Amino acid sequence: MTNEEIDAVNRLPLSKDNRRTFWGFAGDLFFFGVGASFAGQTTVIPSFVATLTTSAPLIGLASTLLTGGWLIPQLFAANSLAGLTRRKPFVVAPAIFARIVALALPVAILLLARRSAVVLLVAFFALYLAFYLADGVASVAWLDILGRCLPARTRARLISLGTTAPGVVGIGAGVIVGIVLSSTRIPWPFNYALLFGICGVFWAFSLFSFLFIRETPLAAVQEPLPWGSYFRKLGRVVRADPPFRRAVALWIALGGVGIAAPFYVIHGLENLGFPPASVGFFTSVQLVGGVFSALLLGVMGERRGTRSVMRLWGWVALLAPVIAIAAPFIARAVPGAVLYVYALVFVVVGMQGNANMAGFLNWVLEWAPGSDRPLYIGFANTLTGVSLVMPLIGGWILQATGSYVALFVAAMAGPVIALFMLRGLPEPRREPSRGPRGV
Repeated sequence: MTNEEIDAVNRLPLSKDNRRTFWGFAGDLFFFGVGASFAGQTTVIPSFVATLTTSAPLIGLASTLLTGGWLIPQLFAANSLAGLTRRKPFVVAPAIFARIVALALPVAILLLARRSAVVLLVAFFALYLAFYLADGVASVAWLDILGRCLPARTRARLISLGTTAPGVVGIGAGVIVGIVLSSTRIPWPFNYALLFGICGVFWAFSLFSFLFIRETPLAAVQEPLPWGSYFRKLGRVVRADPPFRRAVALWIALGGVGIAAPFYVIHGLENLGFPPASVGFFTSVQLVGGVFSALLLGVMGERRGTRSVMRLWGWVALLAPVIAIAAPFIARAVPGAVLYVYALVFVVVGMQGNANMAGFLNWVLEWAPGSDRPLYIGFANTLTGVSLVMPLIGGWILQATGSYVALFVAAMAGPVIALFMLRGLPEPRREPSRGPRGV
């Protein structure tokens, strides 16, 4: 199929089942995104963990466990999908377990808070790790259905809509977060239990929306391979596809900016003197970044392709550590402006998820041959899981040097490397030798 034929398929009107699938995915993204606004991985979660420990590596470990729990199971889930003509149950079953865990978390906070900070911290890590392990298992099938049931340009439109809408609503959620965390009427731990509880309810709604998706069953499938054969096949696929290897390595490098991600809010609260209510403000601003990037990156991905999205994100990612380094000087020069300038850090942080979806993941969906798409997705997400250790490394850097400047300088290295690597990465829609992708 030529590029012109692919474009013609993408311009065809969606069928009734595809429209239902489109809106099912959109609702799933919307409710999940709104829920995540109440338990921000770079705002609410680090601030909560900081109420239980002063250890920088443990604060970084929170992000590491969550990201690792989501990424590590995906390589194994990819082989388990083989032989299934329908992949939707492979999403629904682990998602049900994950929602039960999410709703159990606020209960655990209320029950354990008065007993021991250590016990509560362990329970928090265990429950959130369990949630993301289950969600990681479901995500390979979720992405496979997305790549199989919706054409490439429709996916770009979905990503834009599914991230813009929750971002707009999430700005109000950020206001609520600020009110809850600063109110004397909602003391600790009830304030954080309330936020995590609201998050769990919205995540339950996201699963309900996904149930409306109509999956087209596969006409033919391959049987699951013995694990030894599966990993040998994976090795052959990776060795035979240099652009795919380059894309994964590039995204790992971009993930290096995450070294500092959990520590921006801690730096603001402890060193720049921001009040607790600023956590809610930063949450709202972060969601503004998500809305802005969804509009910008969604349109860019649809019109110019995924490589352009990754290039733009590489340059933008550098801004967060640069602003963080400059913030103390701004605080001395213009004290009243530093909070608002520092908020730009969270605009950048809010863009990362959309950059991943519209850039790297959509690149993989378009590049991978249809028969091996779950294998590509599982390998890509699992290997980019190297980035899960970045916040932990950041915690060690901070603990060893006692310097936020050293931490923020280290966060700049990955994006610089990635921008050089991007020069040799092909754009799937303009690559004539690999045939149709993502249709």
